[in-house]
Amino acid sequence: MAKGGWSGKPTDFALEVEDDTMVLFRELCEQASRGVIYRAPIDTSRFLANNNFSVNTPDETFDENKRDPSRSITLADARRAMAALKPGDSFHIVNTTPYGKYLEAGTSGQAPTGIYGVTFNSIKEYSGS
Repeated sequence: MAKGGWSGKPTDFALEVEDDTMVLFRELCEQASRGVIYRAPIDTSRFLANNNFSVNTPDETFDENKRDPSRSITLADARRAMAALKPGDSFHIVNTTPYGKYLEAGTSGQAPTGIYGVTFNSIKEYSGS
């Protein structure tokens, strides 16, 4: 056994690890959110604006009239969801725009390699997975 033992309570260490984990989780959520927001084509901004961000349950709503050419409302929606995250939660980014599968397949000149897949690969690379 090491001399001296713990200098603090094990529960304090557990809370510190939990806090550090949440910082990393929120950072990855921010990167994923920004990835899909800034990779999304902005032609009509309908696809972009229909990126839905939620905690624990996917939000699969679609609003044909929703637009966000500045991207700021969509980013604010993402950050609002991230602010609600607690340890053990899951973060969902969903887009059910009917033509989204074609955009993901690279049919847009503004997103020739897709949106979600490229973002996922970028997050994987960043996190070392």
